[in-house]
Amino acid sequence: MAERTSLNNDAWTEFETRLRGYVRRRVDPSSVDDVVGGILLRLAQNQDSLTAARSPIAWALRVAGNAISDHHRRRATEGRFLSQASAPEPQGPSSGDAEEPAATEALARCIAPLIRSLPQPYAEALLLIDIEGLTQAKAAERLGLSVSGVKSRVQRGRRQLKDALLRCCVIETDRRGGVIDYRRRTKSRGLRC
Repeated sequence: MAERTSLNNDAWTEFETRLRGYVRRRVDPSSVDDVVGGILLRLAQNQDSLTAARSPIAWALRVAGNAISDHHRRRATEGRFLSQASAPEPQGPSSGDAEEPAATEALARCIAPLIRSLPQPYAEALLLIDIEGLTQAKAAERLGLSVSGVKSRVQRGRRQLKDALLRCCVIETDRRGGVIDYRRRTKSRGLRC
């Protein structure tokens, strides 16, 4: 019986190694662990479907592909939102839908205070990159960190910022991730936004 367990462990280790390689070729290096963890969680939660599948490897790869697509979609939406929120206010009449810029501008005024409320390492990285517009390399130089260290702080900081913003506000977006409207939650747990 012990031999079978070690064989399963060996097979599992090999699968995880191959999965990491598959994911590493499709996402940025700072996201590999998060994406792989999400895939493994999905596989564990749906193990009955995995074992019932005609081709378990193909089924697992489809789960991995969906998780990678979800990751890229989420990153793109977060990036669009942060770029809209940190963009300077327009100086003249705006073109396009008047309602969307008004909502984006109003929500953007909440972003800087929310960023400042994050733990100092994350707030510092987000302020330099998303508010001041520094490149990650310049921010790394200023903070005395490696570029990958700054990328990691920015990624974690953006997740924390998103969580804080969603605790504070209900945000309505269009298909492309543009802010259409928002409203403050009645109980925002002491958050000022």
